[in-house]
Amino acid sequence: DRLTKLATDLLDLSRLDAGRVQLERSPLDLATLARALCEEFQAVARAGQHAIETAVDGRPRGVGDEQRTLQIGRILVENALVHTPPGTRVRVRAAQLNGRAVLAVEDEGPGIPGAQQEHVFDRFYRVDGGVASGSGLGLAIAKELAELMGGSIEVESRPGSTTFRLALPVAV
Repeated sequence: DRLTKLATDLLDLSRLDAGRVQLERSPLDLATLARALCEEFQAVARAGQHAIETAVDGRPRGVGDEQRTLQIGRILVENALVHTPPGTRVRVRAAQLNGRAVLAVEDEGPGIPGAQQEHVFDRFYRVDGGVASGSGLGLAIAKELAELMGGSIEVESRPGSTTFRLALPVAV
């Protein structure tokens, strides 16, 4: 399974580098996508003794590629579930903030040290002391996909709280 995921991630990066990723730009209901992500990861969350929930502020509608937005959401939720201790909560939030449509994944894990936060989107980068389970490609893929959709992705972290935010253009 890990080799298959690594091969898929490398193929995605190769396509991104070659400019061969096709995106559809359409209106997205981020509340619906947040709920879908929580439902998809419910069993994984339970198995890891996590609570996973959705929080929706208003009616956040963005513009982007639905499948690629879900792909980014999956990367963020999976990371949150893997890198937080059992018994902690993961929240998938959809909101409209500062003129952008935002899909955020918040967790109550140990946090990412400040000096390492600027590198989490680099290819093959893994946070020191973290769970050595991934290839260090997921967040790099998420960032490139976000930018291709005219959006951005950022992290805010301190001990006990990490939030990754995907910000997309607002649907008119």
